[in-house]
Amino acid sequence: MANVYLTGASGFIGSRVANLLLQKGYSVTAALRSTSSLARVPSGCSIVRVDFLDPESIEPHLEGTRAIYHIAGTTKAASQEEFDRGNAATTRALLKAREAVSPDALFILASSQAAAGPGDRGPVSPYGASKLLAETIARRTDGWVVVRPPAVFGPDDPATEPIIRLANKGLFFSPWVNTGGFCLVYVDDLARLFGMLPDCPDMVGQTLLPAYDHPISWKEFYAAIRRAAGRKVLHVRLPVALVPGIGYLCEYAAALRGRCAAFDRYKARDFVCCDWKLDDGRTRNITGWKTETGLVEALERTFSWFRSRNG
Repeated sequence: MANVYLTGASGFIGSRVANLLLQKGYSVTAALRSTSSLARVPSGCSIVRVDFLDPESIEPHLEGTRAIYHIAGTTKAASQEEFDRGNAATTRALLKAREAVSPDALFILASSQAAAGPGDRGPVSPYGASKLLAETIARRTDGWVVVRPPAVFGPDDPATEPIIRLANKGLFFSPWVNTGGFCLVYVDDLARLFGMLPDCPDMVGQTLLPAYDHPISWKEFYAAIRRAAGRKVLHVRLPVALVPGIGYLCEYAAALRGRCAAFDRYKARDFVCCDWKLDDGRTRNITGWKTETGLVEALERTFSWFRSRNG
C-alpha cells in the first residue's frame, strides 16, 4: 500500500481528495494544524498534528511517502504577509522537509487560477500573489506538479452556500456583463484529477488547469441555477460600477466584527472580469482527465445538499 501525505484533509477540497485516495487503496497521512477540526476528515486517514511552518515538525511523517499533496491554504487574511505565510511559507517548509526525508516523493501543489490572474496577465489580489509565490518556490525543486483550479463549487462549500441560499429563496445576483465568461470546476471532478496524478508520470513539471471546457457566462450560470433550483429565480443584474463598492462595504462590515471578509475589493474585481483563460488541452492530453458532471447536475447536487441540511 503506497503512502501519501496530505495537507488540507479538514477542508472542502482536501477532504474529498483524501477520501478518493483511500478508495484507491492509498495509505493517507492527514497533516492538520493543532486547531483544525476533524469533522470532515475521512475516518481511514492517519491523523498527525504538525506546525506547517516548521520542517522538523513535518519530517517524521514523510518516511516512505510516494506523493505529497499540499492542498491546505489561506483564502482569507488581513494582509499580504498573512497570505504569504499561509500559502508560500508553508510550501517552502513542506518542500524542505521533503528534501530531508523523502526527496523522490512527488510534490503536488494545489494553487489557484488567481495566480495567473485575468487574461493570464498576473495576479491582481494578495491571495493570487501568494499562490504564485508558492508556485515559484515549488518550481525551484524537482518532481512537482501544480494544479490551478478556477472557482471550485459543490456541496459543503462555504463560498457556494450564500449563492445557493439566495437562489433557494428566489434571488440571484450577478454583474451586468454580457461578454466573455469565467471558469468553473465541480469539486468531485477536481478531486478525481488529484487522485490520478501519482499514476501520471508525464505530468511532472506541468501546470494543470482543470475546468469545464468553455467559459461560463453569467447568463448561462443563471439559467443553470434556475433549472437546478427547480423554481422561479429573479435575476438581479448589478451595474459593474457598483460591484467594487459592495466589496469595500463587505470589508468594512467584516472589520467591525474583527473578521476577514469573504467578499472584498479583490473578489469584486474577479467577479466582474470575464477574461479568464481556459486550459489549452494540456490537462486532458497529459492525464486523460475531463469533467464528468454537467453544470446543472452539479448545481442540483449542491441544492440537494443545502436543502437536506437546512430542511
